[in-house]
Amino acid sequence: MKYIFISLLLTGLIYSQQQQHIPWPSHADSPWPTTRGDAQATGRSKFVGPRTPNVHWRKDMPLGIMNGPVIGYNNELFVGTRAANTSGAGVNYLYSMDKNGNSIWTYNTHGWRANIAGPTIGNDSTIYFYSLGSGAAGSGGLYALNPDGSLKWNNTKFITIGSTRFVPIAKNFNLIISGFDTLYIVEPQNGIVLDSVQVPNLAEDNIVFSNGGDTIYFFTGRLGTQDPKKLNAYSVNGEHLWSVDFYWSSHSKGVPVVDNSNRIYVFVTEDPGLSFLYRFNSEGSVNWKYEIRHGLSGNYSNYSSPTIDRKGNIIFYSYTSDSGYVASVNYYGNLNWQTNIGHYWEDGAFVNGGLVCDAEGKIYCGSSSGASTNFWCLDSNGTILWKLSLEGYEYDTSPAINSEGTLYIGTHLGSLYQYHERNLIAINDEGMSVEDENQRMTFRLYQNYPNPFNPSTHIDFMLMERTNVSLKVFNALGQEVKTLVNEEMIQGYYSRIFDGKELPSGVYFYELVTDKTRITKKMILLR
Repeated sequence: MKYIFISLLLTGLIYSQQQQHIPWPSHADSPWPTTRGDAQATGRSKFVGPRTPNVHWRKDMPLGIMNGPVIGYNNELFVGTRAANTSGAGVNYLYSMDKNGNSIWTYNTHGWRANIAGPTIGNDSTIYFYSLGSGAAGSGGLYALNPDGSLKWNNTKFITIGSTRFVPIAKNFNLIISGFDTLYIVEPQNGIVLDSVQVPNLAEDNIVFSNGGDTIYFFTGRLGTQDPKKLNAYSVNGEHLWSVDFYWSSHSKGVPVVDNSNRIYVFVTEDPGLSFLYRFNSEGSVNWKYEIRHGLSGNYSNYSSPTIDRKGNIIFYSYTSDSGYVASVNYYGNLNWQTNIGHYWEDGAFVNGGLVCDAEGKIYCGSSSGASTNFWCLDSNGTILWKLSLEGYEYDTSPAINSEGTLYIGTHLGSLYQYHERNLIAINDEGMSVEDENQRMTFRLYQNYPNPFNPSTHIDFMLMERTNVSLKVFNALGQEVKTLVNEEMIQGYYSRIFDGKELPSGVYFYELVTDKTRITKKMILLR
């Protein structure tokens, strides 16, 4: 009997670690209906993602991508924009595409400011998203679109909201919206505010749900201020349940993550500067905390979030002064492994977006900044399977995995740059890339060196055939500041020097154009 009891106890412990997808009737039953994948923000896909960095296609999204894409029914993609449209057109967009990146429809938000928050897809295929708008009548706020891209409703009360990762939809189908010091409950059919609750120091933070859908969790306390920092639990009707005080001026603005036992995972910095991954119980008590430390130091990125694999392991990113790490702790807070993914700056091993894992435990993450930028895939034991160059573009969100195992990555260069190219990336393991082989072999453009530079830097490129070549440098507003090459050139390796001695410090972009294609990379002038 004793052995039977121990066996049952162990079985119960093993079962308690297993993580399952929580059905969410108000979400589309699709592969990735919201930016973090589900209402608990676990970042866990039900499908197996790519084991190789085989680029299936790249698509130009001229205004960049901050959050998304998300995936609706039939593997349809939805994505907003990162950059304001300062071209004078006075418009910005939300895009719908098929799984191969072909346009289905484009919605014009009638305002030049960006749609940086990721959309959320309802069970009836309604698309909910925020737009910062322009302040003009009929632009900006919270939108609901019909499946064909036509407007269902627009509530301009929420015109200032846009820094959250997604639009939270409760199980009862109401939208729970966080504004400045106020929590709003919005009905989904017409966008009418049903109720509002004052929440001190609430600032457009991300909201996640308990498994049953009756409780929401979110942070209060603005970064960089003396606001009290707290993790809060409220009912979906706006009743305050509990709060946990954080006693340090900086806390995670990443998304809280909820497991199948309604335990909540967040990053916390404690005085005198110690950083921890905390697990809170559903009533707000501390279950355990894991100190983030590599050698003598360790910290987390303010907007990063962990992911939970199906075995209950919690995987997160952290960094030191010179290196970035991905680490895994088990369900009880003990370290499984930690992997150094590269130099903090030189390799772009700074991750400020949420990690994602697939059905077999592979982990995906990407650079938010650096001299070069990359995207990584690690296996469930922490071994780096592949690293893909993001060609100087930045990644600040979570990737999405469709039902066929295709991984989608959205990247950007900045909030004013309007000439993004090859910045929506689809990766899968099936067959060869469908990218134009002639395009891929026309030239190679290398990262400038040194980078950052003061005042000059080398820009190298290689041509595989005779072609017309233009090499230009632009500032962060997209204005041309220098033409380095504008002529026909033969096959070969070339180097040009860019001298920025008369220019102010900042981010610049260099663009190489041939008869067949173009590519852009980022560099930094730092005095």
